[in-house]
Amino acid sequence: MESLICPKCGGNLETISYQDVEVDRCGQCAGIWFDSLEAEQLKSIKGSEKIDLADSQEDNELESRQKQINCPRCQVTMMKMLDFDQHPIWYETCLQCGGIWFDAGEFTQFKDNFQQNRLLKQAMKVLRFKKNN
Repeated sequence: MESLICPKCGGNLETISYQDVEVDRCGQCAGIWFDSLEAEQLKSIKGSEKIDLADSQEDNELESRQKQINCPRCQVTMMKMLDFDQHPIWYETCLQCGGIWFDAGEFTQFKDNFQQNRLLKQAMKVLRFKKNN
């Protein structure tokens, strides 16, 4: 299997595994490539944020948002996405293969947003239950 190249810095992506889910992380910039649905699988697994080695790099956030990148699998231009949850996250997704690219620190934010939303939904259910009883 050919090794993938980082779409942000050109470094080599190294395959890493967390509880049988394999993702590809750049050895230079620590960005992470998730094939289709891998991010969805990992976001609900306890401790999976350990694969994300760095804090979000806000110093070059504007430059990162403006730069177009190609999918490391398909080589097509990826679409920029914005997750508006508590901590907005810019990331890229491939419309052809469904993969997602997170810069260093963004998977941890993505997972935190998911957990906060889940807790908020649980709290809303409790409030509705108390209101109806």
